[in-house]
Amino acid sequence: MKKFAVLTIALLVAGSLSASATVLTGNSNIAQSALIPIPNGSNIGLNGPITWGNYTWSSTNFNSVIGSTSGTGFGNNGYWDSNVGPIIALNSSYDDSGVTDTMTIAFTNPVNEVGDYFNYVAGGSTPTTISVYDSTDTLIESTNLNFLTNGGTNTGEWIGFSETTPISYLTISDNYVAMADPTPEPSSILLLGSGLLGLVGAARRKLAR
Repeated sequence: MKKFAVLTIALLVAGSLSASATVLTGNSNIAQSALIPIPNGSNIGLNGPITWGNYTWSSTNFNSVIGSTSGTGFGNNGYWDSNVGPIIALNSSYDDSGVTDTMTIAFTNPVNEVGDYFNYVAGGSTPTTISVYDSTDTLIESTNLNFLTNGGTNTGEWIGFSETTPISYLTISDNYVAMADPTPEPSSILLLGSGLLGLVGAARRKLAR
């Protein structure tokens, strides 16, 4: 009986020490520091490697892009124009080429959180998968993209990972998938500024009374 109790406690402790893994969705859930900065270089039709900041980007497909702002389409999932900012994109699909291509972002210094803004061509015969790996190339976690947008311009979904195990590699596989790190549109910034000014003005008027 004592041995069973000791084994039970050991299993509970082991479970509590296991690495936690969380898939993040929505811009408000992804820290600014977790976003992947993308160079604005219009590097179109290449497979790397290209080093930028804390990562090296590479792809198994020569039609991939990094830093492009010329726009890209996602079928029924809409279109990204230059306002979304520079993008990283995998211009390949298993349905077209018969092979599964993958882009890899290898971090010079491993991170615990990573995320960005994604869109893809939905409806392929193979999944569009985003995965994170540790320094030994062991899978930490992965998720398949299954969202549908309303087909509008610059629509997509914020997706990220928060891990206790340091992330050394982020991979994105197949089906014309792209990622971006968009900044707020000027109109949004102006609206925010005018709103803050209004609040300040109201506070001053209240104090004056």
